[in-house]
Amino acid sequence: MQQRFNHSIKGDPKLTTSKGNNSFESGKSVKPESTTIATANGGLTKVVIPMSTINKLSSKITMTTATTKVMPSVISDVTSSAKPIVPTTMAKTMTSDVITTSKVTPNLTSTVKPTNGTIVTSTAINLASSVRTSTPANVKKKTYVCKQIGARLGNQIYMFATSYGTARRKNMTLVMKNDATLKATFNIEGAYDTNWNLCKDAKTISEPSCCRAWPNIYNVSNEKTVILNGYLQSYKYFDDHRDEVRKYLTFRSNVLNEANNKLNNLFKKQYPGQNKENRTLIGVHIRRGDYLSSSSIKFGYVTASKEYIYRAQKYMESKYSNITYFVCSNDLAWTNDVLKGQTDAIMVPMGPAHVDLALLSLMDHMIMTVGTYGFWASWFVNGTTIYYKDFTKPGSPFGNQFDKDHFDTIPPSWIGL
Repeated sequence: MQQRFNHSIKGDPKLTTSKGNNSFESGKSVKPESTTIATANGGLTKVVIPMSTINKLSSKITMTTATTKVMPSVISDVTSSAKPIVPTTMAKTMTSDVITTSKVTPNLTSTVKPTNGTIVTSTAINLASSVRTSTPANVKKKTYVCKQIGARLGNQIYMFATSYGTARRKNMTLVMKNDATLKATFNIEGAYDTNWNLCKDAKTISEPSCCRAWPNIYNVSNEKTVILNGYLQSYKYFDDHRDEVRKYLTFRSNVLNEANNKLNNLFKKQYPGQNKENRTLIGVHIRRGDYLSSSSIKFGYVTASKEYIYRAQKYMESKYSNITYFVCSNDLAWTNDVLKGQTDAIMVPMGPAHVDLALLSLMDHMIMTVGTYGFWASWFVNGTTIYYKDFTKPGSPFGNQFDKDHFDTIPPSWIGL
């Protein structure tokens, strides 16, 4: 054979072949006790191989012109030091999930010269010059979690975090559309793809309501690409990958710099010559505004009372000292009236939503009232959080979208008052 064996043969090479019309052919039958194998350049290599071994090899080989699979033992047990007469072809050696590449010489022949001088030429293997291969059956097709982003900043962050957490949990890839606001606010690159064509054959999965961890979202199948539909407002969807979500939801340097400058200027105005590092900074987010419309009230939205604000402050002051409150609100007139006379409360003028959210993220602790914006400010701070526990009207259309105790919405470490 043109492929040479090593001086000591470790074992029979194993070939997996499919039966074809060709068969093993040989000339005159001889059974010498040793043989000499001709090399590709016409010389003879004096290697003693028992004829029983050659017969054993011959009996195991079935000729084919169809697809031939070559198992790794052939490669590991056979070496060739002579140049092949014909160009080699590349064949795929496939075992289980692993595909390796090895050289296989087509139309291999061997010239055998037994001890009695008779020359026997036989066709050993006649591999097709092009060897077919196929993808292993157990390689999973790549699938995607697709989400079209919409609404305001707090809702958008939920949509990203839930969709990312779902994709990671199910070993899928996130694809997002309309991501401009998130991309301008956070260092979110690398978390998702933007090629919406990947979602063209997707199945749409909708949440039954906004504010629970629904099994059809949490346990979505990864066998097919899906589009998630809804607001997806439960921290449980992404809590198992919260460290990765935090990494991607870090504010861009220009946003953070603007927030820091605003914070420092407000502090210096209130405390000339003092260092804010010596103060405990507590953010307060008070949402009213749109929640006060008749349609919102009918739907079941509520706003926090001033008594709640005082209780939350009292709790914080029982735990921390040297407190400075930074208060953000979309109703500064009401907020100023509630906190008037408090020299350690700084009203933050309304600015761009992403900048004020970054400012609140710089706090040590948080007091929130209602809404997704306040949720994310508290989540970013990751300190002590006080929340308004009666943030929905019981039995209302809005209230019915939540689980009874709000466990799917509020992390267990937060304190409801």
